[in-house]
Amino acid sequence: MKKILSIILAGAFIIGALGACAQTPSQPAPPASVQPAPSQPGAAPAPTPTPPPAEAPLGRGITIATQNEAPSIAPARHNAMAGGYKNLLTHNGLFRVSASNLDPVPDLVESWAAVSDTVFEFTIYDNIMFHNGDNMTAYDIAASLEYVRTTPDARSAHFSIESWEVVDTYTIRLSTGDEPNAQLFADLAHTGNFIMPLSLIEAGHDFNTQPVGSGPFVFEEWRFGDFLRFSAFEDYFDAERSPNVEYTLWRIIPEGAARTIALETGEVDFVVEVAFADVPRLQGESGITVYTGSGAGHNQLLLNTSLPIFEDINVRRAIDMAIDREAIVLAGFNGLAIPTSQQTPPIFDGASSQGLREFDPEAARAILAENGIDPATLSFDIIADNEDRRRMGEVVQSNLLDIGIETTITMNDLATSLSRMTDGDFEAAFAGFTSASLLGFMRSVLTTEPDRENRSRIDVPEINELVLAAVNVMDTNERNAMLYEASILANEHVGLIPTHMAMIIRAFNSNLVVPEISAVGNMQFNMVFWE
Repeated sequence: MKKILSIILAGAFIIGALGACAQTPSQPAPPASVQPAPSQPGAAPAPTPTPPPAEAPLGRGITIATQNEAPSIAPARHNAMAGGYKNLLTHNGLFRVSASNLDPVPDLVESWAAVSDTVFEFTIYDNIMFHNGDNMTAYDIAASLEYVRTTPDARSAHFSIESWEVVDTYTIRLSTGDEPNAQLFADLAHTGNFIMPLSLIEAGHDFNTQPVGSGPFVFEEWRFGDFLRFSAFEDYFDAERSPNVEYTLWRIIPEGAARTIALETGEVDFVVEVAFADVPRLQGESGITVYTGSGAGHNQLLLNTSLPIFEDINVRRAIDMAIDREAIVLAGFNGLAIPTSQQTPPIFDGASSQGLREFDPEAARAILAENGIDPATLSFDIIADNEDRRRMGEVVQSNLLDIGIETTITMNDLATSLSRMTDGDFEAAFAGFTSASLLGFMRSVLTTEPDRENRSRIDVPEINELVLAAVNVMDTNERNAMLYEASILANEHVGLIPTHMAMIIRAFNSNLVVPEISAVGNMQFNMVFWE
């Protein structure tokens, strides 16, 4: 029993970004490696979880300003938070991520049982309807799991599931193979494993242009570069989590100042990516609420270590020491982020700060000189996909020029940036990765497993061995000890250049009640309502 419970409490949710005996849905205790996000000094308190009146009408909709165009709004077809926000509107997984503590909790699942420490049986509710009118069954789940195996963007969320068997109309049995897997329940909450209708999968339906799921909102229209519209699903199976508004309209507004003005003038009701320079002003305005909380997003300057220019560990260490994280946070985020040079997110137990190098340009120049490396031969290009990262790039550019390395900055849209990083068509790029556990982060970012998010291409056999062995370790303390050792190795080898831990900042009309904003950045707009 203890071993099986540990499987549930070791999960990781990924972004791209973010859960025994038979039992009915319940929320497991918080895993030791994840703590609820504390409030930041001067921040508004977390939005109240007060539910809407039981007989309240839907009322009007919500207009949301967002910075980035989603590369896709089909589950399993992207690795971007911008797409994940939309997937949470239109689809469900067997589990979802709790906003309060990042645990995986049942969503479509009515009850589940552990047959053994490698086999689990899940029974879904019998009243779940897809947007096309189909009733969800275990056959839809099986077809969706098979479908995700064909998608390069989401296969990594599927490795914990070795095989499955449909037991009856509403029950499916999943196996992790020969070994227990600490990521199974979290993988079941990943957007890549969200459930789609078998009938449409078999028909070759294009989910990119017309996503169809069982979620609280139905996709209506996507006018590229302008807006996306979703309407409330009247037949949503979960009455307690049914939408409280008629629609959500997502406006694509790349410029931060324009998003702020749109909120101030009432053109939009909610801003996802708040312009950092505007936060103090918005905090002082009546009628606007600014929510600020700790985030799980680890942000980096990725170096493509498969290129000859970055193969030498001394080059990577020199770059690491030359970059001023404090200046990056000030320039890029107006101080509203947490500088870090750790290779692994410091918010998790098992993440080590041992072996870190301080900001020291003189020492960086010395490393290059001692190893006969001419900084003039190390020029490279940095990809940035938004204005915040462009400002980060300007700081990095100045820092590296100080030790003799010239850089350029290329602006790409988010989809192009992600595609280039995935294909290896880049020298350096700003990126971020959000996970709800250290295991999930390290397995995705620092191992060489196929289809993982290791876009820096770092390949350290000792790290691979430790992290992949930890996947099958169910004891939390033993697993964290292995990850701690792997974290030290990661700090030593500098596979990527960490810059900061993100903070979750949202601004919205004060008449909105927004109960669920998680440390991985997810928002459940079906739970939002107007006072």
